[in-house]
Amino acid sequence: MAMKISSIGLGVLCAASLCGVASAAETSYGAGTRALPLQQSGGTARAMSMGSAVVAVDQCSASLLWNPAGLGGMRCKELAVHHNSGLGGTLQEIFVFGMPLGEVKDDGKGGSMGGIAASIGYVNYGSFTGADAAGNETGNYSAGDYSMSVGWGKELFRNVSGGFTLKGNRSAYSGQGYNALSADLGVLWKATGKLDLGASYSNFGTKVGGDGLSAGLRLGAGYKVDKHWLLAASSELQNKAMKRLQLGTEYLIGNVEEKANVLALRGGYQFSFPSRELGALAGLTWGLGYTITRSIALDYAMLPTGDLGIGHRLSLTYKFGCSDDKKTAAVAAAPAAAAVVAAPVVAPVAASRPVKKEPVVLKSIVLEDSHFDFDKSALRPEGMAALRENVQLLKENPKANVRIEGHTSLRGTPEYNQRLSERRAFAVRDFLVAEGGIAQNRITTIGYGETRPTSYEASPKKADQGSAAAKSNMRVIFDITVD
Repeated sequence: MAMKISSIGLGVLCAASLCGVASAAETSYGAGTRALPLQQSGGTARAMSMGSAVVAVDQCSASLLWNPAGLGGMRCKELAVHHNSGLGGTLQEIFVFGMPLGEVKDDGKGGSMGGIAASIGYVNYGSFTGADAAGNETGNYSAGDYSMSVGWGKELFRNVSGGFTLKGNRSAYSGQGYNALSADLGVLWKATGKLDLGASYSNFGTKVGGDGLSAGLRLGAGYKVDKHWLLAASSELQNKAMKRLQLGTEYLIGNVEEKANVLALRGGYQFSFPSRELGALAGLTWGLGYTITRSIALDYAMLPTGDLGIGHRLSLTYKFGCSDDKKTAAVAAAPAAAAVVAAPVVAPVAASRPVKKEPVVLKSIVLEDSHFDFDKSALRPEGMAALRENVQLLKENPKANVRIEGHTSLRGTPEYNQRLSERRAFAVRDFLVAEGGIAQNRITTIGYGETRPTSYEASPKKADQGSAAAKSNMRVIFDITVD
């Protein structure tokens, strides 16, 4: 029996290291002190490579496993597979599907009714050798966990989101099975444009064998130094278990605006990792991620655990039905003519010193705010018509290129305005590619947000959004140029 208990304890410890901080099992290391730990959570490569410091980090559908409040920000449908291996042959598989609910908003806050996700997973601890009280072997037995969960999250107040997850779990050891139901609650607060704060409480649930589930509070923060660099920290306190601190970072290399061909370098450290006896590197994590296209991302993480070996995490995520990729719908609106600006006159340059030749602007078009749906990036029919009139010019001049600039008024936060200007520029580009047949490598897009106003706005308040100055600043400039 002693051998049997020791084997189960080792299996739980392996699962703890395998699953990460999001698993309630991970911080309940005394086998039997808490009943039926829920193993399905946590096994994402991105999270693990950042030391599990992701309570306040946007993780799209994977927020289901850490803080369900993050589900409210999903803009795409997602299908993800998370595979974990190592630690004495223990294996874990998690399948997650998530999607926004309702119309996706242009402010980066997901669907109008939030977002939902569901997961199914299992952990296989392998085979163990049993023994009776006299030490005689009684044969081999297996151990494993099977789990399902469903969660929902939504922005409840301005910059504050909440969410919950319902979970079911079955653990099987040596022919015996134990079932439990539980729930997680979470909240996220976008404190500033760069700082996010989060909190979650895991495993409000049933009792098994007279004992409660391993439960606890997690607090976290995420700070975006810039669009490439993220710093994160989390802390954890479980009932009758340990306290710990996790630190993590992520640095992106590549064109993050296009969300493709982006390399992610990640690292982290977990203080008070299961046991310092596991080795000097125990608690250190690192990994890589690569966004292959706007739809497909691959992530890998490595977790050294001393004598238990090295844990490996591999995640494959497929996104589809994103709001940025949707075809714009026709919306009835009052017509507004596109402003056509004559090509600027280029002043003669003195021949005394060579200068870089600037592209010649064949035609410049200003798409006004009225050419787009209000406060969104969707083109209205008159905006599409203005673009169609100039597609032929591009086809007749195959060496001509297009530069698209997005601009906004001062209404809204700088971060929101920057995203809106970029999305409107992307919408014009996507229209030219999809309906005009223009090669994407001929098109350059940039968003300036509120930084280059054409008119002075006396007040950027919401009540002044209809002012002439604000309307003139909300524009997309479309230049056709040749070198």
